[in-house]
Amino acid sequence: MERREYHASAEPTDHEGELRKEGWVMALYVAVCLLAALTAVTEGPNDGHVRALAIIWGTAIGLTLAHVFAFRVSARLVAQGHIRSSDAATIGAQLLGAASVALLATIPVLIWPASSEFDAVRWTLALFIAVVGFVVAREAGAGRTRSTIYGVALFVTALAIAITKNVLSGH
Repeated sequence: MERREYHASAEPTDHEGELRKEGWVMALYVAVCLLAALTAVTEGPNDGHVRALAIIWGTAIGLTLAHVFAFRVSARLVAQGHIRSSDAATIGAQLLGAASVALLATIPVLIWPASSEFDAVRWTLALFIAVVGFVVAREAGAGRTRSTIYGVALFVTALAIAITKNVLSGH
C-alpha cells in the first residue's frame, strides 16, 4: 500500500477536497451529537420506533439548520453580503453529511425491536466514528494495529465528548 504523507500545515488544493472535508466534518459532528442525545435518554417500555426516529431526525435536522444558518451568516460577513457559489456547494456537502448519518442511524431502528433500538443506534454511531478513525489512520499509512488503536481512540474521545456534553447540560 502506498504511504501518503500528510502535514498539519498542508492545505487542500482542490474544491472537491474541501467539499468532502465539510461533508465529513458535518457527519462526524452529527454522529457525536446524536450519540450524546441518545446517551441522555432512557428507553421506557412503551417507547417505540417513533421516539427514536424523532430524536435521530430532530437532532440531525436541528443541528443542520443551526449550522447552515451560522455558515450562511458568516459567509456573508466575509464576502460583503454575498453567498458565493462555492459556499452554496459547501452547504450542500454539509447537508449530505448530516443526512447520511441520520440515515445510518435510522437503519438499526428499522431492524431492531423497539426495546433495544436505542442501544443499536448508539453502537452504530460509535462504530461509524471508530471506522472513520481507522480509515483516517490507514490513509495516513498506519498499519492495521495502529489504525485500530486510532479508531478506538476516536471512539473513546467521541464518547467522552458526549458524556461531557450531557454532564454539563444536566442530563
